[in-house]
Amino acid sequence: MNIKDLEKYDFKKVGSAIIVKDLPNDVYHAGLGLSSSTVRRFGESQLHAVEQTLESSPTLKFGTAAHSYLLEGEEAFNREVVVMTGSPYTKANKELKEEYESQGLIVIKEADMETIQGMKDNMIYEGNAYINAKGKIAESSIYWYEDDIICKCRPDVLCPPIDAPHTDNEIVIVDYKTTQSCDPKQFNYSVRKYGYDLQAAFYRRGVEAAGYKVKEFVFVAQEKVHPYAAKVFRITHEHMDYAWNTIEGYLNEYKEYKKGKPLSIYNSPNVVELDI
Repeated sequence: MNIKDLEKYDFKKVGSAIIVKDLPNDVYHAGLGLSSSTVRRFGESQLHAVEQTLESSPTLKFGTAAHSYLLEGEEAFNREVVVMTGSPYTKANKELKEEYESQGLIVIKEADMETIQGMKDNMIYEGNAYINAKGKIAESSIYWYEDDIICKCRPDVLCPPIDAPHTDNEIVIVDYKTTQSCDPKQFNYSVRKYGYDLQAAFYRRGVEAAGYKVKEFVFVAQEKVHPYAAKVFRITHEHMDYAWNTIEGYLNEYKEYKKGKPLSIYNSPNVVELDI
């Protein structure tokens, strides 16, 4: 796949970037471009980042379904997700699940749907203000170049700033996270563990390549068990600046790999002296 192949979708060139609306999930994830998750993985183990394959786990399916329902609405959810009734272990349901998945649909259980509905019903006012903001754009794919490397990101929501005044090109990036805990200390730990700050910096870079000025980057975090507690977390521009320096280092290493430099494994020598 090359960048010209994107033109058959809802394709628009904005600034130095390309924005594609309604790009199918499988095309985005398996196709062109270097994503935030790959770059972050490259910073942990170059070999694993390059050789990784996308695996669809129950957790990933649940997260995708929750994003679809809460961010895109019931119409999009019904196009992308199938809720299986009855036991998932019967022969008929196993065959039906396989058939749906072969069509690129996400299949979830009734219990998962009940959880997702509970999450929607219990979202806090401040969270809804972002994920359902007037004029929002959900799940658009953005492609841009870092030198000769094509990068991509897919913000959950782009929306105008909630607080006035603001200029026409100012925008807020909203990332919805399903999480085990939205306790500030625990979520701060998750940010460090999973590199959410690096993700924020990477997304900001892509959105700014499209000519926008990012006023805010917020995480709307929500727990996956009753009472489905939620909280909004803002990341500062200073933290994103610092994180971008790290991302830039990973990208430079990736460029060296593309020039022929061997991949490192867990970014350490092949022979390591143990320090016990």
